[in-house]
Amino acid sequence: MLQTESRVTVRLPEPLREGRGDVITMNATSLGDIIAELDLADDRDELFNFAVNGDLVLHGEKDVALKYGDEVEIVVAFAGG
Repeated sequence: MLQTESRVTVRLPEPLREGRGDVITMNATSLGDIIAELDLADDRDELFNFAVNGDLVLHGEKDVALKYGDEVEIVVAFAGG
């Protein structure tokens, strides 16, 4: 069955939940769509990382393709020493 939508599940970290909840669904064909929809373009490199179906995305987030049913988790970036 051909999917006409690219519906994905997105798990949000605490800083992005206000008014949205902790899990949302949206139409997105790439992480770039999610970044634009959630207005994360200015903050993504320093504050947020992404995992798609449990695999951490380390580079080129905007170009990562998504398909129907994918699960994306946005995690707050952290550093330690």
